[in-house]
Amino acid sequence: MMRRERGTALLLVLWATVLLAALLAGVAAASRSHSQAALYGAEYARAELAAEAGLAQAIAGLRAPDQQHQWVPDGRPYTFAFDGAKVTVKVVDVSGMADLNAAPAGLLRGIFQAAGVDALRAGQLADAMVASRGGASGRAVQPFRAIDQLARLPGMDPALFGKIENAVTVYSGRNFPDASYSGALVLASLRGISVAQAETLVDARRKGAARRGAGNGQAFGAVANGPLVAGYGGVVERVFSVAEMPDGNRAGLDVTLRLALTGTQARPYKVLDWRTDSAQAP
Repeated sequence: MMRRERGTALLLVLWATVLLAALLAGVAAASRSHSQAALYGAEYARAELAAEAGLAQAIAGLRAPDQQHQWVPDGRPYTFAFDGAKVTVKVVDVSGMADLNAAPAGLLRGIFQAAGVDALRAGQLADAMVASRGGASGRAVQPFRAIDQLARLPGMDPALFGKIENAVTVYSGRNFPDASYSGALVLASLRGISVAQAETLVDARRKGAARRGAGNGQAFGAVANGPLVAGYGGVVERVFSVAEMPDGNRAGLDVTLRLALTGTQARPYKVLDWRTDSAQAP
């Protein structure tokens, strides 16, 4: 009887030990998971701060007092290291983008086709854009106030929106973009060439000497061989800043801002739009 009780007690102890070991293993796994999540969060926060540092660097570069050191807003990449992150910044003057409220249907149709849409659907999308802003029906104008409104256009889908969102703006007020700053989709539509040809031209332009405000003769407000002044009382630039950490964490910013034309230090710029997780400039 006593042997049986001792055997039962030993079995209970073994079971308790197994259960305790299982609980400890679960606690250890949860602890590791929480630690990894905390580390990931910390590294992502560092990446976000590094991307913001890229934005600050872009503003300083755009406002550099001497033209030799000024950043060129045509989408060429500027890369530097910050707190262990590799930061890549591209700036595009919005005068090179298609304005959703001013671009004619033909230009919009060409951009859609350059993005891979067939001619029929491209025409329908362009007509829908013009109609939605009141330009074709004579009804009260309902302007696009943000790029993201384009995603809700009838016939638009996420894949197509993803291709063109970095090629459009609501802040230039120009009916024709300036080719000096345009990306491949817009340039292909402006020049009536293929996307491949446009990409070759854009790549060559970004690798070459800076051409500031050359204009293309079609953009209202363009000053030949001088600064291109966009709407809203200043020069409007779109800054794409991406920071990547050694462990693969990355964060991106897509910020549209208006630079003051004067040398005032009180308010050298104003943020017009702030979008996160953007990675590529047009």
